[in-house]
Amino acid sequence: MKPKDRLSEYRNFLQDLADEQKDPDHGFFGPDSMAWRINREGVLGLGAFRALLMQIAHPKVAQGVADHSSYRTQPFSRAYNTLSAQQVIVFGTCDQAIETLVRMYGRHLSVRGEVPQDVIGTGRHYTGTDGHLSMWVFGTLIDTVIRTHSLLLQPLTNHEQDTFYEESKLFAALMGIDRDLLPPTVEDFNHWMGTTVASDEISISPAARDIAASLLRLPLPIFWPSNYVLAAGMLPDKLREQYGLKWNQSTEVLFDLGVVSVRAVARITPLRLRTTPPYWRAMARLQP
Repeated sequence: MKPKDRLSEYRNFLQDLADEQKDPDHGFFGPDSMAWRINREGVLGLGAFRALLMQIAHPKVAQGVADHSSYRTQPFSRAYNTLSAQQVIVFGTCDQAIETLVRMYGRHLSVRGEVPQDVIGTGRHYTGTDGHLSMWVFGTLIDTVIRTHSLLLQPLTNHEQDTFYEESKLFAALMGIDRDLLPPTVEDFNHWMGTTVASDEISISPAARDIAASLLRLPLPIFWPSNYVLAAGMLPDKLREQYGLKWNQSTEVLFDLGVVSVRAVARITPLRLRTTPPYWRAMARLQP
């Protein structure tokens, strides 16, 4: 099938999902959803480094970014685009979300290539629309949101995690991920994440290290030390070690101090100031 036809088919699929929603102005999730309640928190942006470093821990994802993005000359763009797209998909109207998703899918249609032979992993060929790679990217986003919320705000209850994960299955569908690839429950999802991270499928390649070096230098030199500590503290042990991020008593103390400080500030900050602009634009849009 030609790329243009695949893009049209994907748009029609998204429109079918939109037609199932009660009110298109509420978007795919709506103001009463856990997706809105959780993703509105601006502090979750501090988990962006973890999510991005987790994503490129898959050699095929890393190679795709290395081959098809301008991360060396515009390292901030990928991080910003990932965050802003997620906010539009969650808080935008159905039409706004669809336009964002179609643009993303259109870019991914041209992404294809091969991983170098000396890189550990499963297979060499990759495409930007590979369902298993999309599942990994989706998994890193959901896992990071849950862990960052629990670390910097407060732990989500089992019921809240269940609800958030069930809603996230719609997010996965919007990304074009086959439902058969999704673990049935949040417990199954957590097990899948742990097993996948521990497997040979996830391994830091030279491309990933190069990209990580660019990401950790965002956005200004004054932030580089905090970026390093955040990444080192939030990544799984295996990935921290493979990225070569040092984790010693001093780093751990700095990380713990940062967590305590962020929690304290978040606790006393009014909702209006600690939540993201897309959330408030969405709330304003829904006013009668």
